[in-house]
Amino acid sequence: MNLSLYVDARTWVHRLDGRTKILCLLGLFSLSLIFSDPVYLLGLCAGVLGLVLWAQSLHNLKKIWILLALLFVYSVVLWPFFVEGTIPLFTIGGMTVMQEGVLHGMGMGLRLNAMLISGIVLLSATAIEELGEASNRLGVPRPLGFSLSLAFRWVPNLLGSIGAVIQAQRSRGLDVQSKGVFGKIRRYPPLIVPLIGHTLRQTNLLAMALESKGDSGPDRFGTHYLFRK
Repeated sequence: MNLSLYVDARTWVHRLDGRTKILCLLGLFSLSLIFSDPVYLLGLCAGVLGLVLWAQSLHNLKKIWILLALLFVYSVVLWPFFVEGTIPLFTIGGMTVMQEGVLHGMGMGLRLNAMLISGIVLLSATAIEELGEASNRLGVPRPLGFSLSLAFRWVPNLLGSIGAVIQAQRSRGLDVQSKGVFGKIRRYPPLIVPLIGHTLRQTNLLAMALESKGDSGPDRFGTHYLFRK
């Protein structure tokens, strides 16, 4: 199974310089953080989805659609309990849910989705090696650039871990093929705990692999040399 998110295509998004792609990603992040209006963020999400189609990375987006749905649903459900307002909508257990809280939760969910989808577009249109080179050419310190490229490389591995955990839970009788979106969302939270445990183990193995290659952390001059012989 190919776990790489990079899509080998000849789109205008792929032909952009790596530095331009990184700066555009930072620009999209900034646009996501400027306002909390759900209408504005919905338009931004629509624009980012257009980039997904242009970059031919729709199949990568399908891999994380359940995560996008969970982020939006959790934001809409949780934020109203922490945001005060003046327009009541309904009452649950003696607690009144305000319209401002619901709108803020929708905005936060759309904001997270826009940022996550933007990252998927970058990973679909940029090879990991190009990403590391572009960060160095932007003046990012080499240790930090290596850490960023390593973090982006970790994304497809995490998606592969999600598939492995789902298959393992299916073999134990967990039904994740329920009909309807909400039925599937209700059955995915039990997968989070084994996924976190698997991720922590893989992170520990990665740390030991880096140590075995001579990565001993910053030296007394503040530099960081990786893979020293």
